[in-house]
Amino acid sequence: MKSLDLNALSWFCEMVEAGSLTSAAQKLGVSVPTLSRNLAQMEDRVGQQLLFRSAKRFQLTTAGERYYNALSAGFSHLHEQISLLSDDGERLRGSIRVSCPESMAIDYLHGWVVDFLKQHPEVDISLKFAINDQQFIDDQLDLSLVVLPPTQPGLVQKKIFDTEMWVAAAPEYLEKVGHPQRPQDLPEYDLLTSDPMKGWAFKTPDGRYELTPTPRYVISSIRGVVDAAIKGLGIVYGPRFYMHQPVEDGRLVRVLPEFETEMRHVYMVYADKKLMPTRVRAFKDFLLERLVHIGDVKS
Repeated sequence: MKSLDLNALSWFCEMVEAGSLTSAAQKLGVSVPTLSRNLAQMEDRVGQQLLFRSAKRFQLTTAGERYYNALSAGFSHLHEQISLLSDDGERLRGSIRVSCPESMAIDYLHGWVVDFLKQHPEVDISLKFAINDQQFIDDQLDLSLVVLPPTQPGLVQKKIFDTEMWVAAAPEYLEKVGHPQRPQDLPEYDLLTSDPMKGWAFKTPDGRYELTPTPRYVISSIRGVVDAAIKGLGIVYGPRFYMHQPVEDGRLVRVLPEFETEMRHVYMVYADKKLMPTRVRAFKDFLLERLVHIGDVKS
């Protein structure tokens, strides 16, 4: 492959992010023909078409997507580092894309994001709901908090905290149907879950017992399923940091507390800490200061 200059590579990233040659040309202060010629020369040098372009279509090819994903983070980091050398370099700016489970977003991340945005008025944040890292690359995320073990190769995985799982139900529900005496009794009760494919695991005198629930109610939100338990719909198996407050104030009663349950984990996932833009690194550190305390909730 023929050599490529940094200007051509940077302009290519600008075209992709602008969504059209016209918009990119206006941002860069060059003419559309100049930008189009630059793109054609770059494609000639790499020997592959990078963009489908017409009057109505502007889309990355498979090869173009590979080039963009490899280049964009580096240029973003470079631009931000240059900005930090200027007089106003302490001001973070730019976009951050984040994902996390819905319940965590509503109960925790939303408030933290608002605080961060107030501190950094030139930053904007997009927060999506996800429980795993499957869409990290496709959604071009900067950070993801996941409750399922990360699976995408090449991503940095940092375990943030562990949380014990608790079993609980509303007092009125247990008064009506009685208390289960052992984990094996649970299938006889109304079970509530946010993930019917995830087992409920216990340590018993006879060894490990895992129940795959046949739930009466499924909602893809641990916040929602805990609320259903509080309202007397059945028994829930959920993380301690979501259960401790309703247990403490009496809205829920722990079930089978003498049986040890499994630990679940929360991970932070990101692409490359060396090329991480300063704004993303600042937001990551901001989150870590707050996230570590969730796992410290006392029973």
